[in-house]
Amino acid sequence: MAVQARQDNSTRPLILSDESDVRNETIIQNAQRTTDLLYGTVMAQIAASGLWTPFIAVAGVDGSGVPRGIYLGDDIIAADLVAGNVADVPILVGNARVAEELVVWDDDTLSADTVVAPATVEARTASSASSSSARSAGPSFSRCSPSPFSVE
Repeated sequence: MAVQARQDNSTRPLILSDESDVRNETIIQNAQRTTDLLYGTVMAQIAASGLWTPFIAVAGVDGSGVPRGIYLGDDIIAADLVAGNVADVPILVGNARVAEELVVWDDDTLSADTVVAPATVEARTASSASSSSARSAGPSFSRCSPSPFSVE
């Protein structure tokens, strides 16, 4: 009996680069969360704790106002985020180019065109902020640096 296998190579992957840096990190508890956290969601990192949160507000002065990574795990139900921190989840943190159409902007409140740090001389779009360190040398990034991924 012959077995026929078919593969669809027309599906574009989220990560377009070969040497991306994915780390297991912790997402901070969000007691007000009402929606699931989806694969491909743009994330920000809180500078003081190093914990991650969805990038939903550009006004955050604690690090949460700058896109720094992309969540790559299974969808997390809202109840899990309400209950406490979610540990050991994969987050893309460096050396990556990603497919724009597959990136999730949490709650559809922001986009790649959102202005980050609007009241400062550092004002730029989220896309620009996230790609600026993607062009920097090496995969090592400080907690307060912009996101090390670029959106294509």
